[in-house]
Amino acid sequence: MPMLTNAARSRSAHRFGRARLAPRLAVGATRIGALAVLSTVAVFSSVVLARDDGRMQLSIDVPEPAYERPTWLEERDWFGARLAEGYGLKDTVALEFAGWILEAATRQDLEPELLASLVMTESSFRKQARSSVGAVGPAQVQPLLWRDFCALDLMIPEENVYCGAQILAHYQERCTVAVPAPDDAQDCALRSYNVGYRNRTNTYFLPAANRYVAKINRHLAPLASS
Repeated sequence: MPMLTNAARSRSAHRFGRARLAPRLAVGATRIGALAVLSTVAVFSSVVLARDDGRMQLSIDVPEPAYERPTWLEERDWFGARLAEGYGLKDTVALEFAGWILEAATRQDLEPELLASLVMTESSFRKQARSSVGAVGPAQVQPLLWRDFCALDLMIPEENVYCGAQILAHYQERCTVAVPAPDDAQDCALRSYNVGYRNRTNTYFLPAANRYVAKINRHLAPLASS
């Protein structure tokens, strides 16, 4: 579960605000390029035909197929199917979380698979999960620590997922400065989400943080193969 830093409390610009999340048809074109579909818009190129005597030429515009990115609903359905297959979720649950995760991941510039693995690690996609130390929701966010940072209602599962994404993106920004290597920066962000930024390299907390990163990686595997 994430721990708040003083720097996080002082952030004045958060990415989302209090607007409720909703699927947006124009937002869905993100990193998932495998779902490219035929566009209804045709691109034309010219083909020139000539007679044997060479005295006449005819130019014909021939349409060439063009491709566009998938719609938001297509991406959501595809990602929901991956969640259902990879984690054994009910289709309705997988589809619901797929929309939340894609929305949050797109806005926070995260890989949706990483955010899905975090939710699986934290709560196994249980909307009303609550820990013994007070963390709540699918992303197991501490309300007293992060409510003001996210400016969201953490008891609403959709907004809880978004807050988790916002916290992870915040830690990735800090870790990218501290640990320039991308893979190391991601592990740094995940450790910070689990035990706090200041504790991520503390010898007392390090074993737990390393186990957390290993669990995240195990939960990434089913999505890579689905």
